[in-house]
Amino acid sequence: MPPDTGTTTVKHSSRVTFSLACVAVALSSLAALAAIGLAYSTSQPVYPPGSLPEDARGQGAGSCRMSYMSPSYMRIEGFGREYTRLGSGPWGLYLYREAGWDDEPLSPDGSKLALTGTPVVFVPGNAGSFRQVRSLASAASRAWWELPGVRKKGGTSPKDGGRGLDFFTIDYNDDFSAFHGQTLLDQAEYLADSIRFILSLYHKDSSSGQPDPTAVIVVAHSMGGVVARAAFLHPHFQAHSISTLITFATPHAAPPVTVDRNVDRVYGQINSYWRRAYGLASASGNSEDDAATTAKEREALADLVLVSIGGGLSDVTIASESVSLSSLVPLNDSHGFTVFTTAIPGLHTPIDHLAILWCQQLMQSVAQSLLAIVDVRNPRGVVSRQVRVARLSDRLLGGLDTLPKKVEGRLVDLDSIERGSGVRTLAVGERLVVREGDHADRTTFLLPIPPVRTYGSARVFSLLTSSSIGRGKDSAYEVYACAPEDGLDDLAAKEVCTPLFPSHVSALPLSVHGPTSPILPGPAEEGTMGYVTIDVTQLALKTAIAVVVKPGSSWAIAEFGDREKRVHLVEKSALQLLLGGYKLEAYPSSASLVSEVWIPALDTSLLTLKLHVYRSECQDSTALFAPLVRQTSPLVHETKYFPNARYASLYTHSAGPFQSSSASPFASSGTRLQFFLDPTCPRDGGATASDIAVEITVDVWATLGSLVVRYRMAAVAFPFSIVMLVVARQMKEYNAGSAFLPFGKALSLFVKDSLLPLLGAVTGVALLQSIALGTHPSSSEPLFSAEPGHTALASPPARWISDALLGNRSTFFLGLAAFLVFACVGAVALEYLVLQTLVGGAALIVRVVHTRGPSFLRKRIQISEPHETLPIHRVLTMGALLLLVLFFAPYQFAFLVIFLVHFFSTVRALLLAQDVSSPATPASTKRLWDRYHYSFATLLAMMCLLPIMALILVVWVRNLAVGWLAPFSSDHNVVNVFGFLLHVEALHSGKMIQRSKSRLSPLVSTALASICAGYGILYGIRYAHNIFPLTNAFFLWLAANNSDVFVGAAFEAVVGKRRSSTVTDSRSVDFSEGLARTSA
Repeated sequence: MPPDTGTTTVKHSSRVTFSLACVAVALSSLAALAAIGLAYSTSQPVYPPGSLPEDARGQGAGSCRMSYMSPSYMRIEGFGREYTRLGSGPWGLYLYREAGWDDEPLSPDGSKLALTGTPVVFVPGNAGSFRQVRSLASAASRAWWELPGVRKKGGTSPKDGGRGLDFFTIDYNDDFSAFHGQTLLDQAEYLADSIRFILSLYHKDSSSGQPDPTAVIVVAHSMGGVVARAAFLHPHFQAHSISTLITFATPHAAPPVTVDRNVDRVYGQINSYWRRAYGLASASGNSEDDAATTAKEREALADLVLVSIGGGLSDVTIASESVSLSSLVPLNDSHGFTVFTTAIPGLHTPIDHLAILWCQQLMQSVAQSLLAIVDVRNPRGVVSRQVRVARLSDRLLGGLDTLPKKVEGRLVDLDSIERGSGVRTLAVGERLVVREGDHADRTTFLLPIPPVRTYGSARVFSLLTSSSIGRGKDSAYEVYACAPEDGLDDLAAKEVCTPLFPSHVSALPLSVHGPTSPILPGPAEEGTMGYVTIDVTQLALKTAIAVVVKPGSSWAIAEFGDREKRVHLVEKSALQLLLGGYKLEAYPSSASLVSEVWIPALDTSLLTLKLHVYRSECQDSTALFAPLVRQTSPLVHETKYFPNARYASLYTHSAGPFQSSSASPFASSGTRLQFFLDPTCPRDGGATASDIAVEITVDVWATLGSLVVRYRMAAVAFPFSIVMLVVARQMKEYNAGSAFLPFGKALSLFVKDSLLPLLGAVTGVALLQSIALGTHPSSSEPLFSAEPGHTALASPPARWISDALLGNRSTFFLGLAAFLVFACVGAVALEYLVLQTLVGGAALIVRVVHTRGPSFLRKRIQISEPHETLPIHRVLTMGALLLLVLFFAPYQFAFLVIFLVHFFSTVRALLLAQDVSSPATPASTKRLWDRYHYSFATLLAMMCLLPIMALILVVWVRNLAVGWLAPFSSDHNVVNVFGFLLHVEALHSGKMIQRSKSRLSPLVSTALASICAGYGILYGIRYAHNIFPLTNAFFLWLAANNSDVFVGAAFEAVVGKRRSSTVTDSRSVDFSEGLARTSA
């Protein structure tokens, strides 16, 4: 910039001081950003050597083994325009067959399909392939067939309704449904049409006595689950045509990215539909029409079972807490449930977003679950809803995660159980301990059931063994609940017993002593332990527990424990845990097989704790088994096991930012830890007075890393807000009579004067939000306050409160929003330097070409003044761009073109301001620099919006490449870019915003910029798509202030400066106009 008067020297000095302060703040904030990124990259799952099986894939796949298959896909050619409006595009429908295993799908003459199985439809997710069905379909085929053509024994036989599965898979051409709402809706329509068509393919012979299926099973991945749920609301959907919906890593609760308004609208519609159908939301009205609509919704979902499977910690594509159904279905698992892969028997490991579709153990479990619910005798092709939930729970949930079951079954005489070996009756409260080799003969032990206490909690029976439990040859133990037979007198009374296996038996990972202790949930590859637990209140009229010990080399421990006394409450907040941690010495206070620790503070996915278990000498080496830790949540099935526990990473996905409250306001929060310990270790009152000591601290590094997945949109919203606040400061100074400040100078002033008040205001709003959200009712009763089947209506806070800032409820994260805003100051400084380099570099290239380039380029590219009026070619260009948006391209494309035009205009403004080829007055030079700084500031604001537009633009460009434009029927509103267009055209014409004599216009300009910034900070993460229309309105106001009424003086200054310059060749054109026409 040319030197000015002595006043400039003073300003230059101040600018250096401010710039140094700004540099210090920017470097500090960039260091904070780097720390977040480093924490994220280093906090991903890492398994110590030897903690995984040799054939496990490791990393994000954990203990998963690779699936292998022999896939074949047959495109269904008949599904075209006569069945669906979208039939002529690149989408398609395929039938999967496992080559060499499945039956030939065609009739003998090859004229039509001959399908006999139960139809299953696979829906891929965002950018997903229809071929991703192959792992599950292959596992289902190999679970049904022992050999090709030979059915596997076990399972449901054909005479009982059992049948194989026919897998159909939809090809969405790898479209991006997560970024674009209309694409998501079109996929839902295509799915609804596909289901109607698939059901029409089944025409069974009437002599078979089996009805044609009227419903399908849907299996969906990621956003495919949202597509499947959206299909229920589409007019083309055939009522009750989906019986069961299994989703993998589907973000049910909230969209993973928020760049499109229609995606948010779809989420709002389907989630409201689900809550109303299950009575989990208050009715919107009391009219008869509202009641009829609610009854219709309730009837539509009455028989549906929805199961959401989440990958947990390893899934960094979505926030895993968003897979939770706790706010959408009743918490009693009557219509479905949420389960994480760490809780699935035989798996017990977190899985990433893609591996969840090929993990061999998971695919086998899901395939067996699907086969178990098939019943072709029923027109819907599956068993009843209650039976479906029970069978899915048995295979996808561990026994400890299912709801308590009744003690029922065939009664057996105690005499037949003991088989003449006699019964050993223990004293009330006596513990049963069986060590390896203790019993060479079959022995029966009778443990009297303690009486139920009038006050306080009841007793709980627990039995843990290194063997399996049952009547099988490999089972070393049998467990029964016994009582005197009814109707007999005392002399003739005899004991009759009900088996507690397999209904009350759970399999726990075998915990053996060794040098390796998994920090993350450990797989059950080393074997399992049998575990029986039952509350005495479930043993009504029972008097004793009979434990049959068979000969063999195994150990077992059985006891009655006090449910209340074995629970220890950690009465410390997350802040207290951060400052001083929590140490629990001499634990448990009395020897117990199972002890529990409740941590209410661990109730959000943002927080990660570290657990350190100090073990006594006995527990560390000579105990029957090494300490085993089980972590659970009361809202979702996210059990995690840590065998041979020494260290563990504790986290939960039961709740998180922007997640709705659970369906029941009485559900307890926090995390439970169950410690399984050998109670036979000596406790002499000295150094070995306890079994273990527990230390719990906050894992700051992992907590910091968790911010990336939850708040990635902050990287767009917060820098934009800071830029708009700087623009507001520039306009305020300009309207006060100062020059239009350079962005760097204004940023320095903002850091000096406004940054700390802004951070304080953000923290204050976060405090008010946490107070408002903290009033939501929740139980303070530890561990057992969630009542099964309870579906009382919660009263969630208003969305404008819960969706503000970071969507947090905990006061522990009060400063987190301010921390992220501070971290984004460095991002703004970096963006400013990058854009300044680009503009300056482009200006340098133009000047070099203009002065030293070939003659033909010097003649064609000249630094010329803008025309006072709009040339006809610019009018035509603007009209063509608007027509292009109306009939072909989305408005996001027009925004990109407008941004490029504005970039070229800013380069020209810089060249004109730097031009010293002719004498000029200081006033005219100042006005030229004002116009450049103003143009640069608005260009930087537009650049901050590019990420919001880019994702949708990528969808359009990709669809354009394959000739598929149907999904973009909702993105042609030219009003969305009208403000940007008028403003950029005004600047391109050489106009400049002028100071107004009235107070209203400057006040409105500053207020609008501040409103855009405030919205970006308050709601930019959750509703980033709303930032764009607000900014468009702001630019429309700026365009109105760029009219000739305001800019006459600026234009005259430009013309006056250029009149004395070298006469431009008549053949030359404005380089920026040429580039703009080329871009358009």
